[in-house]
Amino acid sequence: MNRGFLLHAYNNSEIDYGQMALCACLLIKKNLHENSTALITSQDTLDFLYKNYNDNLIDHAFDHIILTDINKNVSNRTFHDTRYSKKLAPYYNTNRADSYNLSPFTETMLLDVDYLVLDDSLDKIWGSPDEIMVNKISTNLFHLENLGGFNKRLNDTGIPLYWATAMYFKKSEYTEVLFDLINFIKENYQFYQSLYKFPVSGYFRNDYALSVALHMLNGHVENNTVRSLPINKITVATENDDLIDFVNGTAVFISESNQGDFKLHKFNTNVHILNKWSIGRVAERIIAYATQ
Repeated sequence: MNRGFLLHAYNNSEIDYGQMALCACLLIKKNLHENSTALITSQDTLDFLYKNYNDNLIDHAFDHIILTDINKNVSNRTFHDTRYSKKLAPYYNTNRADSYNLSPFTETMLLDVDYLVLDDSLDKIWGSPDEIMVNKISTNLFHLENLGGFNKRLNDTGIPLYWATAMYFKKSEYTEVLFDLINFIKENYQFYQSLYKFPVSGYFRNDYALSVALHMLNGHVENNTVRSLPINKITVATENDDLIDFVNGTAVFISESNQGDFKLHKFNTNVHILNKWSIGRVAERIIAYATQ
């Protein structure tokens, strides 16, 4: 049975997702025993990656490179670089729903490229009896659950929210149906937004589609059978947080409270970083650490 990590990366006019994928996969290689990787990307993103980094580094980071087209007829979304800067850019995230068919692995750990693997907890997922593992709980850098603009449910009285950021799945009849259903929800997104009353964001959210699909497959009742990943909480650095340094495998953040106070945070556990530009600013330090 072959196992590995699957990531999607499509550059837009403002953000280098290929570079983020490079950092993420090099950290997987550095910190995990089972560390095969596959990158799903577009030709232009791959070309830009080869323009900026040498072939040997890219070959080391990615065991498989799968080229796909991306639907560029998508809405722009606002990306924040702390609370002091924001830009509009296209958000190419719809191909993630095709992960079942595109994955070269029979056991897949699907990760966002802005999820940095800083510990070895994901070594424990392989060979699981579960067909899918995904987390419902998120914490911010202050270790406070489901705060910082994130919710436990799609609305106050709605179904639980599952984080598609990090998701383990085996290839099976159940997970094939799950991904088919996610694609169906994507194609009928406005209808399901109206039915399930999740927030209108102007762009497709994989978290919402996954949550709805799991609810439907469980007979339209709340699903308590989906197990979490080995660490049952996703640690999220929000777009207002700034990754200011990366030292010996430790990510260093600075965050600002609503009262204007600043606090320094240091993490050497897995972390989901929503401020994409901050990853780019320390990318060379991440790469240097991961390849030493």
